[in-house]
Amino acid sequence: MLDGLEGAEREERAELVTWLLGKGFTVEEIAGSFSPVLLASRRLIGDDGTYVSTQDIADESGADIEMVHRAQRAVGLPIEEDVDEAVYLQADGEAVVHALTFIKMGFDPDLLLEGMRTLAEGLSNAAELMRSTALATVMHPGATELQMAQGSEEVVGAVAPLIAPMVGEMLLVQLRHAMQNEAVNASERASGVPVPGARRIAVAFADMVDFTRLGEAVEPEKLEALSHRLATLARDVAEPPVRFVKTIGDAVMLVSPEPAPLLDAMLRLAGEADADPAFPRLRVGVAIGDAVSRAGDWFGSPVNRASRVTAAARPGTVLVTERVRRRDRRRRGIHVVLRRQPPAQRAHRGHQALPGAPAPSLTNRCRRRRHPASWMHGR
Repeated sequence: MLDGLEGAEREERAELVTWLLGKGFTVEEIAGSFSPVLLASRRLIGDDGTYVSTQDIADESGADIEMVHRAQRAVGLPIEEDVDEAVYLQADGEAVVHALTFIKMGFDPDLLLEGMRTLAEGLSNAAELMRSTALATVMHPGATELQMAQGSEEVVGAVAPLIAPMVGEMLLVQLRHAMQNEAVNASERASGVPVPGARRIAVAFADMVDFTRLGEAVEPEKLEALSHRLATLARDVAEPPVRFVKTIGDAVMLVSPEPAPLLDAMLRLAGEADADPAFPRLRVGVAIGDAVSRAGDWFGSPVNRASRVTAAARPGTVLVTERVRRRDRRRRGIHVVLRRQPPAQRAHRGHQALPGAPAPSLTNRCRRRRHPASWMHGR
């Protein structure tokens, strides 16, 4: 525990070890810990030194070993080939048991495991951010290992009881929104199929102009900050029924059951970027069509078209497909107007041919409505 340490570092570690022994940790636990400073705080979130085997999890859940292994992989746990070897924290085993309970309730195993993987991936990112946030509150210049350990234990002790309710309520918020926006069509009701198939959805992408070139000129930390800011701006404009889907490097993806609120959100997003001289300009593309939702993501022709429209958009503009223009033009009282250029000007001004698509696939620039009459006349 003290090997290789000298002077003040050795004294700090000895002080920490004495404190940990007083809290009931064994010499073996302290010596085997990669970070003794976090031992006390880890115990508060389930690392109590109690371990279970894969067979224990199978016995508790009533699932067979193969299904337990699939569930372990889905939540991000390694697979121990010896099913009788107690290598999993009891708290981790309980998480797998809870997940497997849904299969006993009749949920489709493949769909359930897909949901578990999606949830685990999202929560791993959130956990890393929460860990860094917690450590930032206790780490300061001159702090000893004991002070950091005590501070970490205090913070985690106060926060740990709030994490499960917070995450649970946030998940229910998203589930309520998803159910609210879910339109079950007649064929789905007639067939009794619970998993939604293809359905009409408006899709939008926004990406930062010249991001690749910018990456060669600035440090990676600044690029990451720009991507994070774009994601934050996109989430801010994604008011229901608009939903933020994901970030893809220098781009964000949003969807909505109807194009009008999505167009309004994307115009606001482009405007926010234009108003900040330190932020790259955005180009935005919007399409509508039938797509399939899987694990929160979307797949289908409108996704591909929205991506291609985005690539064709000029910096600072919002470009939409002809289908969006036709569908949205019939609505009244929305906050955007789609301006069509005379046919002779379409190729080089507001109305452009879509790259990689047949000639009839045209796109239209989208702007804020300035005059009430402009909506009626398409000017």
